[in-house]
Amino acid sequence: EILAAIAEIDKKKKKEFMQTFTQINDNFSRIFAKLALKGTAELELESEDNPFEEGAGIDIKIKLGKGKYLNTRSLSGGEKALTALAFIFAIQKCKPTPFYILDEIDAALDKVNSKIIADMLKEFSKNAQFVIITHNDTTIKAADQVYGCSMVDGESKIMALELPKQ
Repeated sequence: EILAAIAEIDKKKKKEFMQTFTQINDNFSRIFAKLALKGTAELELESEDNPFEEGAGIDIKIKLGKGKYLNTRSLSGGEKALTALAFIFAIQKCKPTPFYILDEIDAALDKVNSKIIADMLKEFSKNAQFVIITHNDTTIKAADQVYGCSMVDGESKIMALELPKQ
């Protein structure tokens, strides 16, 4: 009876995992297509038959333009940042948390991609709060509130600025 109960739990666990994985993969593909205007991406299980097998994981398959699928190690810093953000947003769409802290997510991005990320953050901030540490003026301009730290007479001063809605 114990073995039958374990088998039933494993069956339910795999079913739930596969449903969640499929939902996150669909979200990831859609979001990546919005971020990387000429690209597609998908998640792929290394072991679909037994996703809980030791050492089994998830591969990210990325295709930029009309080229072949790439390994994430062969992407530029900006492309890696967009891929990571697409994955975070895909999970957030599936199982949101109320609060995110993101540090220098736009450091490797150009102005166009920074604007795309800023717009997406605006969209996702309807359902969650985002604290972003950045020096990127495009991201700062898109924020609702900005906090900064500056040295005045050898002392650190915290400044706050509420930006008008755009």
